[in-house]
Amino acid sequence: MNVGFLCENELSAEFAFSPLFEMLASMHVISVPEHHLDRRKWIEEISYKISKELLHNIRKYGRITGDWLIPMDFSDFSPYKDLCIPDALAEIEKLSLHQWNEVYELYDKSISWEEKNNIIEIMKIYYETFFYNEINFLQPFLIHTIKRKINMFMEVGLLNGMDKIHERLEISEDKIIFHKNREYSFDLNKLSKVVITASTFMSPHLLMHEDKGILYLTMLVSLEERNEAVPDDLIDLLKALGDGTRLRILREMRTEAASTQSLALSLNLTEAGISKHLKVLCNAKLIEKKRQGNFMMYSINKDAIDYIPYKLYEFIMR
Repeated sequence: MNVGFLCENELSAEFAFSPLFEMLASMHVISVPEHHLDRRKWIEEISYKISKELLHNIRKYGRITGDWLIPMDFSDFSPYKDLCIPDALAEIEKLSLHQWNEVYELYDKSISWEEKNNIIEIMKIYYETFFYNEINFLQPFLIHTIKRKINMFMEVGLLNGMDKIHERLEISEDKIIFHKNREYSFDLNKLSKVVITASTFMSPHLLMHEDKGILYLTMLVSLEERNEAVPDDLIDLLKALGDGTRLRILREMRTEAASTQSLALSLNLTEAGISKHLKVLCNAKLIEKKRQGNFMMYSINKDAIDYIPYKLYEFIMR
């Protein structure tokens, strides 16, 4: 839903709030709680309010949904961004599998009809059994926060205000630059509009994407005291990478899946030793496992490998 508009020179800004986006952001936090330390208290509280089965399913489908970030794309589209959550879910449920996979193709992924139905069902249950109470509090709070931010933008100017949204966002004379795992640069002269929303769940992420001359970005709103501890998932990642044998195991998997037995043979190590290393790599989500017949096959998680520099950069340059 639109909260306000601003215009500066040739660039306009739409300030918006999407209930569906905020629900999916909360499901992302549930899927990777070790990364979102600023929401640790909330995560501890919901563990007593949500069934273990629902928590399991949200985390299980985290991998299929890019930890619930892929379905977020629907929240940018009309009419879904302007609808209450039940109506938005009803509308995206009507979309064909082909329409869903058009979104998934942007991430080089695809889903089955069964997976799509399960994703919708999990979102419905999560909303009906828990999140409807959360959004009743969060929606007026975030809309009020966005309105206050609009006043700030009016005082300092649109581009100067955008420069204050996140530590890793930089505005130059002719570009908007996002410092993530690499530098993302957008030419101001080629942008027609900026859509700015807000979330209480996405810290420390810097969320942005551009589509057809429209740049979308998210302001981070804190409800809990900022936590300066090192995220557990970053510690697990660096621990997994800080061993020569584990790095060799990852390299062995670069082209195809491998079993404990084949890795032991190729690396001239015991199966017991390989198993210990695989457990550490699985814990860091650098590899995935799947049973094939009598063997457990392990394959590299290429998405996790791609984001190694980003996770480190995100913590240090937050």
